[in-house]
This record gives sequence, C-alpha cells and structure tokens, in this order.
Amino acid sequence: MNDYLIPLAKQELLHHILQVGGAAVCPLQRPEQTIHASFEVELTDDNAVISVDFGGHSGHLTLKRSDRANHLHLRDFIQDIANGRIESAQPPTPNPELAHLAQMHRMLDESEALINGIRKLLAA
Repeated sequence: MNDYLIPLAKQELLHHILQVGGAAVCPLQRPEQTIHASFEVELTDDNAVISVDFGGHSGHLTLKRSDRANHLHLRDFIQDIANGRIESAQPPTPNPELAHLAQMHRMLDESEALINGIRKLLAA
C-alpha cells in the first residue's frame, strides 16, 4: 500500500491547531515521496471550520468542537484528499465573473494595440 499517511508524531500538531486555531503545514509521507498540506482552522463557539490546500487541490471540513476525535477526523480527511478519495477535493474552479473580467481586459489590451498600430500607419 503506497498511500500518503500523516506520521504519528505530526498528529499532535493537528490536535493542537484544532484547539487554538490558526494555520499550519503538515507532511504526508509514502515510501517514495513526501508532500505537504497547508491547512487553516477557524474556530467558532461550536465548530472548527477547516480549509486544506495541496497547491492544486483543496477541501473544506466543518467539525463540532465537542468531538474529542477531531484530530483523527482531520487526519483522515487530509489523507483522503492526498490519496484522491474525496470528490470535493478537486482543483478549484475559476470564478466565472473573474474569468469574464480577465477576458474583457485582454480584449481591451488587444483593441488598444490595434488602435496604436492604426495611428502609426496614419502618421507614416
């Protein structure tokens, strides 16, 4: 079995961040490779809201703060994302509004370049 696993020594990191909140980076290992998961925990009165990022893949999880096994749930969630077992851990889709805005900027740049080219031709 060559799944990515969070080393036992790093599971205490998960437990600590779930208690105090904040951001951390956690290694996941398999025999031939180590990758790192960045995660952020935002605490509310009742929940821990977690965002996990592997560069191109991300996932979100909400846990009840009263559950003593949350660090194990978080460990499993991160490992599942790393090993491709969570459908919601897909590359983020671009915001359609931002994509449209970027396309408009490209079109304006192209139009400006075309107008400048025409000005040069008329001036010659």
